[in-house]
Amino acid sequence: FGVARAFEYPQSVYGPPTIDEAPPGANIHIRVDLWPIVSVTVENELRESDCDYLHTVCDQVFAAHDRHAFLVDCSSVRSAPGPEVRKKLKAFEDSRQQTSAEKGIACAIVFQSRVVRGAYTALRWISAQPVPNKAFGSVSEAARWCIEACEGEGVEVPPEAYLLAELPARIA
Repeated sequence: FGVARAFEYPQSVYGPPTIDEAPPGANIHIRVDLWPIVSVTVENELRESDCDYLHTVCDQVFAAHDRHAFLVDCSSVRSAPGPEVRKKLKAFEDSRQQTSAEKGIACAIVFQSRVVRGAYTALRWISAQPVPNKAFGSVSEAARWCIEACEGEGVEVPPEAYLLAELPARIA
């Protein structure tokens, strides 16, 4: 009674996980074709239904055997999520801290606004994360950082990730 239990994942899978398709009308799109980099794109605004889909896919990603990095592109988002969405995101993040530490390598997030990037960085100083988190102004910068983080952990990334990072010279 009253003892908090860690979230339990199904048996681990090797390689990229199979993830659910985005529901119709979703403002969030998630890809694992650059595995171990998970690409998340948020369009316009993040809604509660988008959070539900994100949380489902995150659990599918966490169930994979391999460690991974997240690249979250919020460059087209023009307004902050509402309070209910923020609460939902924070509750999920808090409930998966241990798993993030075990399975995560890094999390890069892309914002157009320098002010938002600065605020995000300050927030992450206050609220420490189990894996390195960093804000960027472009997807290519974020991809380069994710690649470096993965390679620094001895985790290989596919050639397509180098293209996203605008590093074609590294493709063999």
